Amino acid sequence: MSSGLLSRRNVVFGTAGLAVAVGYGASKLAGTGVRRGMPIDRLMPGKAVSGPVGFGLSGPGGVRYALTSRRGAPFLLHVWATWCPPCRHELPGLAAFMKTWGPDCPVVPVAVSSGSPEEIYAFLEHNEVAGLPVWAVAGEDLKAWYGNRALAIPVTFLIDNAGCIRATAAGSLDWAAPGAPAALRRVLAATSA
Repeated sequence: MSSGLLSRRNVVFGTAGLAVAVGYGASKLAGTGVRRGMPIDRLMPGKAVSGPVGFGLSGPGGVRYALTSRRGAPFLLHVWATWCPPCRHELPGLAAFMKTWGPDCPVVPVAVSSGSPEEIYAFLEHNEVAGLPVWAVAGEDLKAWYGNRALAIPVTFLIDNAGCIRATAAGSLDWAAPGAPAALRRVLAATSA
């Protein structure tokens, strides 16, 4: 009788423990857990690992933006998607970072495989992300430039003066960290050196 009670107790506590573990894991997947992105200063440049970025971006109203126009100065190409839960958590921090930096912010956010620029704009408005530039790129164009390798979204590329990738951060960045603008200035200075 005591072995039956012991085994029932094990089943009850084991099941409860499993439920807690599954619930915790599900909350992390659903984004209810607190996540901090990678520090910006971990994007320090290495050797160039790509050809120059040459694809263009689409904006609202048929506006086109050629990334080749950014040659001569390093910048961050931040790739996100409307269907990406971690991106949704990161976007408000990125928008605030860009607003704090000002109009010459060296971050180019681009939504991949997320519909038209107008649909992306509507998504940002619906999610109350104000001030983020609306640029779109087709997944095929991005993958062709990146050598058809798999991409984790969000992903941020540190692009050098010649338009080549010098560092990559798969996952979110901590745009709201104290000193984030100063960290990006150090990264860009090291890329230019």
